[in-house]
Amino acid sequence: MSAEGNLPTERPRQRGGAAVAAIIAAFVVASAAFAAGWFLGARRTVLRVDSPAANAVAFVFEARCAAGLCQSLWVGKDVKSAKRVETLTGPGEQAGDIAWTQDGKRVGFLVNGYQLRLFDPITGAPLGALAIIDPDGFPSSRIARGVTFSANGAAVTFDDCPRDHSGCKAGFLGIKY
Repeated sequence: MSAEGNLPTERPRQRGGAAVAAIIAAFVVASAAFAAGWFLGARRTVLRVDSPAANAVAFVFEARCAAGLCQSLWVGKDVKSAKRVETLTGPGEQAGDIAWTQDGKRVGFLVNGYQLRLFDPITGAPLGALAIIDPDGFPSSRIARGVTFSANGAAVTFDDCPRDHSGCKAGFLGIKY
C-alpha cells in the first residue's frame, strides 16, 4: 500500500445554526417590543380635575392589567408629585366623575355611576364612601352625573339618570363628616 491513500475531503462548514439563532433572537426582540407597546400603549390619564384654587389635582389613570384595563385614583399638588390613593378592582369598577369641595379640602371620585369615594387631597387618606344612588343590580339601571358639593361641603347634588335613556331628575344627599 502506498502512503498516498485517499484522504477525506474537507467539507464546507454549514452556517444554518447561526441563521436559526438569528431568527430566534429576532423573534424574542419583536415579542418583547410588542409586549412593551401593549402594556405602555394603554397607559393614559382618562379624567383630570384641578382643585378650585388650582393648587391641587385629582385624576384617574388607566393602564392594562391582567383583567383588561384597570383604573387608579390619584391626588396631589400636581401630576408629577401625585400619589395613588386607590386602585379600582378591574374593568368592573370605573370612575366617571371627580368633584372637589369649594375649599379644596376633600375630593370625591364617582365610581360605577353611584358610589362617591372621598379622599383628603393633601394626605391621600380615605375619608369614606357613600352610595349616592342605591344600585339595583350590576350594572345599576340608574347612574349619577354632574356631582357637585354644596358651598359648605355638607351635601352633594347630582343628576339621577337612567343608564340607557333620557329622563334625569335632581338628586341631593347630605354627607356626615
